Amino acid sequence: MDLTEGVGESSSPPRSFGSFNSYDVRNDVFNRLVESGHEQAISNPDFRDFLDSHFNRLPASYGLDVNMDRVEDVLLHHKLLALAKDPERRPVYHIRFLENLCTKADAIDDKQYINSLSPQSFDDGDGEKVVPSHKSRSRDHPVDFEPCFKLEDLNLDVRKNSKCEDDIHLTENFTKRQEIVHIPTHEVIFSTTDRPKLLSQLSALLSDIGLNIREAHVFSTTDGYSLSVFVVDGWPVEDTDGLNKAMEKAVARSK
Repeated sequence: MDLTEGVGESSSPPRSFGSFNSYDVRNDVFNRLVESGHEQAISNPDFRDFLDSHFNRLPASYGLDVNMDRVEDVLLHHKLLALAKDPERRPVYHIRFLENLCTKADAIDDKQYINSLSPQSFDDGDGEKVVPSHKSRSRDHPVDFEPCFKLEDLNLDVRKNSKCEDDIHLTENFTKRQEIVHIPTHEVIFSTTDRPKLLSQLSALLSDIGLNIREAHVFSTTDGYSLSVFVVDGWPVEDTDGLNKAMEKAVARSK
């Protein structure tokens, strides 16, 4: 696996928990790497021992957090821990895009929906006056009343006035709609020497870039290093080039 500090372009689905038995997780990781045709897993007779050594450095909770759909992440983690042994490179980090999360946000635009009261708003032809983003809603949910100004009886009784007011109120309620918003999420992995308050320092580093932490998985090795995996949002695009540059500057300021 070819890794450089701060560079990562591959995508990954959300992490899923593996077996609750760390030894079983090791077996699963090894078997899946063999099945996928991984060169070292197939050709290196010591590869199984290599995996055991990696897992032995980390707490049992690490095995529970392995994504069984991306077992090669274990090799990525080993690589980052190895790079962190060089004082000139610490902290080592790796960034990659994960997925776009979808959320709903309320949007209100009274003017556009007030326009839907006019007869032209229900025209299915080219002369439709409703703003394009609301065309489907106007057609799918037509306002079930006759506009006040088209009623022939100008001497409206109380019932008709009440109906008209209720219909207008109903139409105004249509001004509230929900839009789907796509939020890019990224994974940031740090490896460096383990020390007190490291989690708060890394959290501050991510905050300095404008990132929001959605998940944090922090593991300490038996030989004094740390592996910290963060799932973040707040970076507006999937591409990681800009985020890597921002991280490089934030690390320099932190040092």
